[in-house]
Amino acid sequence: MATTDGKLVSRRGLLRGSLALAALASLSGCTGTASDGGSSTPPAAGSAASEPATLSLGILEPVCIDPFNAVDEAGAQVAYQLFDPLTRYDFAAGELVYLAAESCAASEDRRTFTFVLREATFHDGTPVRSADFKRAWERIASPISAATQYHGASSAAYLLSLVEGYQALRGGSATGLSGVACPDDRTLAVTLSIPYADFPYVVANPCLAPVPPAAEEDAAAFAVHPVGNGPFSLAEAYSKGDTELELVAYDGYAGDAPRIAGARLAVYQTMSDSYQALEEGDLMASPCPVERVDTGAAAWRSDDPALELTRDRRCVLGCTPTVSMLVCNTAAAPLDNAGLRYAVSMAIDREDLARTVFRDARMAADGVVAPDIPGYRTGAWPYAVHDADAATQLLDTLYPRDSSGERDVHLTLSYSSGSGQDDAMEAIASDLEAVGITCDLDPVPYDALRNRLATGNFQLGRFDWTPGFMSMDNVLYPLFDSASIGSRNYARYSDEQVDALISEARGQVGEEVRIELLQQAEDIVAADCPVIPYLFGGFSFSGTQELESLPVDPLGYAHLAEAELAE
Repeated sequence: MATTDGKLVSRRGLLRGSLALAALASLSGCTGTASDGGSSTPPAAGSAASEPATLSLGILEPVCIDPFNAVDEAGAQVAYQLFDPLTRYDFAAGELVYLAAESCAASEDRRTFTFVLREATFHDGTPVRSADFKRAWERIASPISAATQYHGASSAAYLLSLVEGYQALRGGSATGLSGVACPDDRTLAVTLSIPYADFPYVVANPCLAPVPPAAEEDAAAFAVHPVGNGPFSLAEAYSKGDTELELVAYDGYAGDAPRIAGARLAVYQTMSDSYQALEEGDLMASPCPVERVDTGAAAWRSDDPALELTRDRRCVLGCTPTVSMLVCNTAAAPLDNAGLRYAVSMAIDREDLARTVFRDARMAADGVVAPDIPGYRTGAWPYAVHDADAATQLLDTLYPRDSSGERDVHLTLSYSSGSGQDDAMEAIASDLEAVGITCDLDPVPYDALRNRLATGNFQLGRFDWTPGFMSMDNVLYPLFDSASIGSRNYARYSDEQVDALISEARGQVGEEVRIELLQQAEDIVAADCPVIPYLFGGFSFSGTQELESLPVDPLGYAHLAEAELAE
């Protein structure tokens, strides 16, 4: 077995200069000042003032706080505080590190991974054992687990799709994952159906954290009061409609003890409501709505490696791994023509879109791999640039204007109605019209859009992809591997060399070699342009001077265990 010690896979030698984060120099209505020493007065402490050791943070209403299906933004935020998975991606260091595991050994063929667990306990004091991971994963994958019967199918199940026995369990011909073994209480051995060297990245997802027997013995009770192994425990059960969740620092936590006694997660229906509570002094930290960010305030390519609220840095802006794109139906005319796809891509003014529609709270996308994912390269996609002249010249060749100055090219852009994308889609349609492409906007309900993408009943379709873990593979494989046609490869893109390079990368020992192979695959895809990336996701957090420090990572997780309150 080839053993990895200490920190796991590293991002050494990769570009980090485009790390998308910044302290905002000014925010419209945003609390306090930036680090330039302004004199704005912070809001009153509110309820937090009487409990100086407790941090207050605004969140939206969670859909699910059980890691079984904690995939919504708020639910994932809660699960992140309550549960520790085997590994975690350290954005500041740019590498994967151990968390619930203390070491991992991988077989030479990268099909078997043996994790040794650190000594730890759940919040009820019972030891965390390897069987608790096996239980957690099987309840997610099984169609008859108590959790599945209570919650419905887990959206996190796909994370386990490469584990041996997954299909049999999902299909009902097995009662467990044959690829997950527990030789002893502190050893978890995982065998995959194919080589996949990035598997340690997969198990960093909080949904794959361990759960005690109670999670299956009483799924309904666990759903409202999950018992985890993380730095905080839930003080009391949380049910839909409750206005807050109270977290208490867990004295028996196996890692570094939290620096605060606890946290109050106040629940709001909208981000604007949460931000208003911050302004009124009821919170110490809150997400900041896009409309409150001043145009031009974001210095996206800051070299500062820290995304952290402090007494002097009252707002932070981060780029998430999400990529917003227009999916081209490459299986049908006219977008089966690569030249037209190039023209559409070059017609879009991404920088203007980010600036005028999203008030600089989004970053113009230059590819599908976001800046914080290992393997990102600046300008990786040659056609993900604004060049209206080049687009016009190309269209003059493909679709010359007639005597009235019109081109015989007409596209329909479908997108989810009510998703806040109307202004963005109108801006893109205007960019296309400017180079002579007639573009009709087609807002449809979310479910209808997903159905059109799945069935191929569309021309251009707006789609967001957020990888489940920080790996290029989790961008390229679901979006462009031919095996993903019928799943998330909505463009119906197929290239034998791309498939071969992705497959070869999965079995490589060294991360640098894996990334090089995946970059070769990405170069082929970029040259074909089956999708048109236009923006990377973003978020902003605001805080008060009561915070000495609150790190926030590009996935939007507030690192409450590392937070410090001002004296």
